[in-house]
Amino acid sequence: MEFPDHPTTVSRRCFIGGCAAAATVITTGTAAAADTETDTGAQPCGKLPPGTVLAKKADVPLNGGVVVYFDDETSVVVAQPKKGTYTAFDAKCTHAGCMCSEVDNNLIICWCHDSRFSSVDGKRRSGPAKKPLPQIKTKIKGENIVVA
Repeated sequence: MEFPDHPTTVSRRCFIGGCAAAATVITTGTAAAADTETDTGAQPCGKLPPGTVLAKKADVPLNGGVVVYFDDETSVVVAQPKKGTYTAFDAKCTHAGCMCSEVDNNLIICWCHDSRFSSVDGKRRSGPAKKPLPQIKTKIKGENIVVA
């Protein structure tokens, strides 16, 4: 399965759940610069090949983040929990499979049942979810955050 360089689809499940209004679709460009690797742990979204652009650094707010929708089953949360540090997680909530739709004050929020996860490490902070969000290994390539 191939994914576009420019994610544009919103998950039907997220739309039905009322999350579409909070969706942020990132338009990415091409950048050339040295790669910087950030080891963020396991790779849950095996569907996303290495080099897939997740977001531009400039589009990820400090203490916040963006949700990037690739298709009905593949969405990624990209966050900046502290200046210059970027993290990425599978956006599918570990409780009931809804898509997390917002990052606020370093919390990734799934509004379906109000589960909340840390944008630092993906660990559950509150709500019915018991498991953390799976982390995605990333690296910086120019001005982009990409799958490592």
